[in-house]
This record gives sequence, C-alpha cells and structure tokens, in this order.
Amino acid sequence: MSRRATLAALALSALGAAPSAQAAPQDWTVEVGAAARTRPAHLGSNQYVVEALPILEATFGDAISVSLDDGAKWRALTKGPLRFGPIVEYRQSFNDHQPPGAFRMSDAVELGGFGELMTPIGLGEVRLRRAVNGYQGWSGDLSFSTGAPVTPKLTLGGQARISWADSNFTQEYFGLRPHAAHSFGLPRFLDEDFVSAGAEFDAARELTSHTRLVLALSADRIIGELPASPLFTSRNIFTASLGLTYRWSAGLRGRRP
Repeated sequence: MSRRATLAALALSALGAAPSAQAAPQDWTVEVGAAARTRPAHLGSNQYVVEALPILEATFGDAISVSLDDGAKWRALTKGPLRFGPIVEYRQSFNDHQPPGAFRMSDAVELGGFGELMTPIGLGEVRLRRAVNGYQGWSGDLSFSTGAPVTPKLTLGGQARISWADSNFTQEYFGLRPHAAHSFGLPRFLDEDFVSAGAEFDAARELTSHTRLVLALSADRIIGELPASPLFTSRNIFTASLGLTYRWSAGLRGRRP
C-alpha cells in the first residue's frame, strides 16, 4: 500500500510550521497498524487477491523517515527547497496464480539515492536504486505528490508517477525458465525494460488523538513494450487498501499526536 501522497501532505504542513519549530526540541512520530489490500495476483495478471499487511511509518525530525511502504530515507543534504540523500527500499514480489514454468520471484532489497524538490503545492521526487538480491537490476521513479488537511481530522493526498526498471526486472517478473520459454516459443526478455505510469489517491481520517483510518487507491498501467507471455495478460495494476493505525509522537507543543 503506497502512502506517499499522504506523507507529502504532512511534509507540506510541516514546512509551513518550520520557522516556529527551529527552537523546539526534535520531534518524532511512530505509526503502526494493519490493512487489508486487494492487488493483482502477480504483475501482468488480471486476477486479484486480498491479503493483510502491516503498516509502519516513522519520522525523526525533517531528516529521517522510515516506512515499510516507502522505504527508509535520510535527507543528508539540504539546499533551499532541494533535499538529497540515500534510500533503502523493500520490494515485495507477487507470486500468486502463476503458470507452470514461471520464476518464483524473490522479494528484493534496493539501495540507492533520491532527490526531492519541495514546492508550495507539492513534492517532486526522483529515485534511482539497485537491487542487491532478487532481480539484481536497476529501477527508478519520477513522481509528484500533493495534499493537505481538508478538515481538522481529514487529510487527502494524490500522486502522479512514472516508474522504470531494467531488463533484469522484466526477465525476473515476466520471463520463463529456459525450458518453459522454449516450449512456448518465447524470447528470454533480455533487452526490454519495464515502464509504467500511474496515479494514486490517499485519505487519512483521524478517529481519536492516536488512531487513524487510512485509505489508498492506486491505478498504474504498463506502457513499456513487452512481448506476449502467459504471465502477461493485463497492462493494468490496480490496488486498494483500507487500514487502521495507532500513532505515538513527541515534540512540538500543540502539535497533534
């Protein structure tokens, strides 16, 4: 479940409060919970499954953020509205309802860097990462996220994005083992890159001073040219999740916990 748009909305709120925060103690937040999510059985599938997944979000001041969904980021260098630093992400693989001969994809840990541009209306970001296991290839994202509290208890956000991964990713997620590829008369997917474009809507409704109901809806479409494969029956990637979280925080007097 991606919550980048909601995170951007909170970052914009924090930016507006920054001048009064400089003399205050460093603040932090930790938010944990669980959600139900529906997503494709595997990339390129037109079948969907429902699963439960954990939620973990944590921030320490403006410099460090950790998320199961969005990765761990350290904003090591700040220059006006620009921020740069390293990032670590965890990519979950989807392996349900695969045809015989398909790879059993491994989850991957990706290391890389990012750059952010904070604007009055949203957050632009670029990322570049390399998987140290799993498909062991390169991937990147270009996105713009925006959002804001629309009532004291309701925050809405949105994001537009383009994602890319090299042919190692394509082979791992859409290729077949050599004997299976030969039996289907298919190529090995060594030259094609994976490209998708999409958008997301997020909402967070405060139920109490510590609990929130969170909703995420996303729609992506594979726009790269991928050869026919038994694994590739749909270019659409739709996900929806609904969860409940509990939040702890410390820091600025008068800020919401």
